[in-house]
Amino acid sequence: MKVGEQQHQLKFLFYGILLLLCIPWLQGDLKWISEKDLSGGIEKKSLITFTGTNWFEARYQQYKEAWLNDEFGFRNSFVRLNNQLDYYLFDKVHARSVIRGKENYLYEYNYIRAFYGFDFVGKDSIYNRMYRASVIRDLLKKRDKDLLFVFAPSKVQFYPEYLPDSIQYSKAETNYEHLLAAAEHYGLNYIDFNQFFLKAKDSSRYLLYPKYGIHWTHYGACLVADSLIHTIEKIRNKDLPDISWTEIKMATPRFDDNDIEKGLNLIIPMRGPLYAYPEYQFEKPDGKALPNILVIADSYYWSLFNLGIHKSFKRNPFWYYHNEVYEAGGLAMKVGNRDYMANDLSECELVVIISTDANFSNLGWGFLETAEAILLDKSIRNSAFYEKVQNLMNYIPTDSAWIQHIREKAIKLKLPVDSIIKMDATWMVEQELNGK
Repeated sequence: MKVGEQQHQLKFLFYGILLLLCIPWLQGDLKWISEKDLSGGIEKKSLITFTGTNWFEARYQQYKEAWLNDEFGFRNSFVRLNNQLDYYLFDKVHARSVIRGKENYLYEYNYIRAFYGFDFVGKDSIYNRMYRASVIRDLLKKRDKDLLFVFAPSKVQFYPEYLPDSIQYSKAETNYEHLLAAAEHYGLNYIDFNQFFLKAKDSSRYLLYPKYGIHWTHYGACLVADSLIHTIEKIRNKDLPDISWTEIKMATPRFDDNDIEKGLNLIIPMRGPLYAYPEYQFEKPDGKALPNILVIADSYYWSLFNLGIHKSFKRNPFWYYHNEVYEAGGLAMKVGNRDYMANDLSECELVVIISTDANFSNLGWGFLETAEAILLDKSIRNSAFYEKVQNLMNYIPTDSAWIQHIREKAIKLKLPVDSIIKMDATWMVEQELNGK
């Protein structure tokens, strides 16, 4: 090969490599090819404002570097390629707490811990918690309200035979067994869907738990919605709009029937069975008694919420882990606080607490304590009360004399002005209600 031709080829190779290195940069800036977002708990990095302080204290550089590592072009595709190669070549999954079982069944480790009793909090702790629940039930009863516990099933309880051989332990005492015993002991209303599913495991025509998902299947959720509605009808002695279906279609996973698989962020979809998808509908509410119900639940309620179970109720605030609050008919979220809880307790006829065994160690997520405090000090107010307080809070800043007085009080008490505005507004409305 002549020297000139060799140099020409080397230049071509150099520019080709340079172009390849520039492509991710161009994609990151121009976004010329649309990429599918990664699934799962992806935390987006943020940038901070460039200032002299941020620069000399190296905060700007730190944030910028973290942002560039997550935002370069084709990153999502590279992540999926890496995950796919690791999955097929080394049986390795890149998803937090996900365990790959026999025949590729996917589990989450929290449910394995609960199944073997690794998270057991003790019999006394469980009985104390359920005693507190019985106190809340009695306080609610005095106000013509009811309390219902719904114990959701667990995939590990349902499919223990597919756990990997490396995760085979002797079972110890579990929160689940003692929670059932305590609920019976204190006479609490509850539904145990774990036993419901296990009894139907061999007889059900359709799959109740998915191979690559963590929650009950869409079909299972329809069964649960039907059972829950009928249970509430018995407790409240009311006729609610029922859910029904006449046709069922079989299809590859939809909705959340492969939610763990989605979190693996693979390129090639995993092969699996077909699932049942009922063509369901809710009865029209005409002539029906629609109660308000308050739901405090973990992720197992999302499938029912998305089914539209709220159509069987007048109002159905959903307190996700007793923290984020969602209203039926939309996914607008607000962070819950004591005032919101007091209002929802005031307006509801029934409180429903839904949890799977992975969360039994902290059942209620603080709701039982909050509800007891609210009910015992009789601080439940209705929505009209909080609307008056909010209107007054909006007015106070427009009153120059009043807001000046509040600023002085805030300085004296060493509290934020907003807190003093709320205190004054609440006090004024309470005085009005008391006729003073």
